[in-house]
Amino acid sequence: MDATNYIRVMTYGIRHGKGMDGRTSLRHIAEDIAEANPDVVSLQGVDRFLPRSGFQDQVNRLAKQLGMYSCFSPSVNLLIVQYGNAILSRYPIISKEIKYLGGSIERRSILIARLQIRGETVTVLNTHLGVNTKSRMKQVPILCDVLNKLEQPAILAGDFNMEMDDALMKQMNSRWQKIELQNTRPTVENGGEIDHIFVNMMIEEAEAWVQPSASSDHNPVIAQFRWRSDN
Repeated sequence: MDATNYIRVMTYGIRHGKGMDGRTSLRHIAEDIAEANPDVVSLQGVDRFLPRSGFQDQVNRLAKQLGMYSCFSPSVNLLIVQYGNAILSRYPIISKEIKYLGGSIERRSILIARLQIRGETVTVLNTHLGVNTKSRMKQVPILCDVLNKLEQPAILAGDFNMEMDDALMKQMNSRWQKIELQNTRPTVENGGEIDHIFVNMMIEEAEAWVQPSASSDHNPVIAQFRWRSDN
């Protein structure tokens, strides 16, 4: 029979917790996440054991503080020093996969996690594309190839470093629908909307908004939606 499912998703480029005051505070990032109360969080710019963030395992620290499951993809990996994307989830993570995208300045990746949500498997993808067009021109086709192979239901969230009117964004398969923002706040400090949340499922109702923050140079983006599935 048909069933209606509900979820709240956040995507947040945390810049290893470096706030607009120039200070690094993972506590402020945790407070931003707790305020939004999401079921799933896609984080970009996450450190593990780097000097600039106090040699912390930021993924593990946030997961413990928030009481969530977690997984991580190290886009940059130098022995134990890592930097990349993380997913936090209130639901069990049953598997994870990493797809590397390359990059002309630094390597980027897609973190693919499969979650068990009320008896249904939901795929969540988190990515952080390159800051220059040359990198993104190579990365977007790889991303689209991954997306085109996914069945419903799946969620894609991340820092695309592009607004929706960029020509590269038009390569996204028409099966993927962006959850549109209900407010007009920028998602990044210097203006613009470059952090996005997409779904490939039949949405019954949805809304998304930007949560103002000075904890990073990005603002958290939150989407909540209902989708119908056959159970």
